[in-house]
Parts: sequence; structure tokens; C-alpha cells
Amino acid sequence: MIKFRNRIILLVAFLGAVVTSGWLAYSHLSSTPIRCTGNVEWTIGKNRFVGTVSWQMQHREGATIINGKLFGHAVSEVNRTIYFHYSDHQNSRVLNNVRIVKTFADKADEADINATLPGFYRTPGRELSLMIDEYRGAWLFAASNVPSLYCRKNTP
Repeated sequence: MIKFRNRIILLVAFLGAVVTSGWLAYSHLSSTPIRCTGNVEWTIGKNRFVGTVSWQMQHREGATIINGKLFGHAVSEVNRTIYFHYSDHQNSRVLNNVRIVKTFADKADEADINATLPGFYRTPGRELSLMIDEYRGAWLFAASNVPSLYCRKNTP
């Protein structure tokens, strides 16, 4: 009887160690969720965009919300959500735009959009490669080792 009880105790301890080890490995190897908002100003030629970009990324899927004013042929509002999948490659992430949803407030002229916003924010199927590192309590986004966005963390 004592041998049977000892075996049960050892089995429970073993299963507990396996579950705990699996949870620790998953939490260590899975990517850290990113939820942040940053201010942007893009000037390309005579066109300029001033606004905010919010990022949400976790489990190889994400969304970014871009809203602000576009100064082109006319001043117009931009308000759209870009849905994407991403993959990790060494210390960078490659984002693949799968869908763009414009809100009713997005009244920007397509010619101005095409001349001002990067392709990832305006055309489904485009890719964007970013290095994303935690820096002083925020996220630092960089493309080609050039910092492009300091993104303040949002609390969940």
C-alpha cells in the first residue's frame, strides 16, 4: 500500500514538473506582446502626414491604426486599420499586410496617399521589415538600423 501511494506522489510531482517546465518554456520562447502608440511626421516631396500610429502585435498577428492629417493637394483626414501577419527573423520582424480597413473619416485623396504613405500602410500584400526593441519603457521601431518610431507602451 505504501509503495502504491509513493508511486502516485511521484507521478503527481513528475506531471507538475512537466507542466511547469512547458509553461516556462512557452512563456520564454513566445514573443512579447506589443501594444503602443507613437507620433509620426512623414514628409515626402511636397506632401506631409502628421498623426499617430498605434501598434498591437501578438502570436504572429497584429494590427496598426494610423490616423492624422495629410497635407497634399488638399488637407484631408487619414484613419485606417492595417491587419497583418508577421514572422520573426533573427532580431527583426517581417510584417505582411493582409487587409486595410478605412473608416468613414478617411477622406484622403489616393494620389496624395500614394505619394506620402509608405506602401505597407496603403496597399494589401506589401511587406515591412522592422527591428523592434524595448528601450526605456517603450518600443523602438527601426528600419535598416535607422530608428523610425518611438512607441509609448499602452497599458492593457
